[in-house]
Amino acid sequence: LLKSKDAPVDESVAAACAVVEACYRAKDMENVPADETTIEAKGRLMRALAGDTCIVCILGGAKFVNDDSEALVKVVASKLGAATSSKFQFVTRGMPGVQKSFAEHCGDGSRVWNLLPVGESSCYSRGMDVHAGTEVEATKEVFGLIGHVYITVEGGPVVSQEA
Repeated sequence: LLKSKDAPVDESVAAACAVVEACYRAKDMENVPADETTIEAKGRLMRALAGDTCIVCILGGAKFVNDDSEALVKVVASKLGAATSSKFQFVTRGMPGVQKSFAEHCGDGSRVWNLLPVGESSCYSRGMDVHAGTEVEATKEVFGLIGHVYITVEGGPVVSQEA
């Protein structure tokens, strides 16, 4: 979104908001069937999250390599949380680094969902943990299917592949 590393943060946030506004509240996320397939999990989450909402998925490195990136994620999360209406939901995979920073700075966390394998916890101070799949690979697959918009900050080959 940034034209350059020196572009104003407000310009980047405005661009992110414009992208998010171009797309589309959350409902009950409990009672995950033990034998749920990836496609069934996607359908359940899309019905619960989507409706008339836009799902914005957050990707990024498990550690910040650049201090500027951490500051950018915090500001983008704060401004997206404040600037977008309740028709937008934000989904992480409950990972440290970029995703945790975004979740903990995105408003009061009521529109943040942390997608994890059944039985796992994000340990974030904000957002709601939701479950799909019993293994990380199934959860990643569902994550890759449910988003309307994906925002990525930093990350290496794994994040690149997931994006």
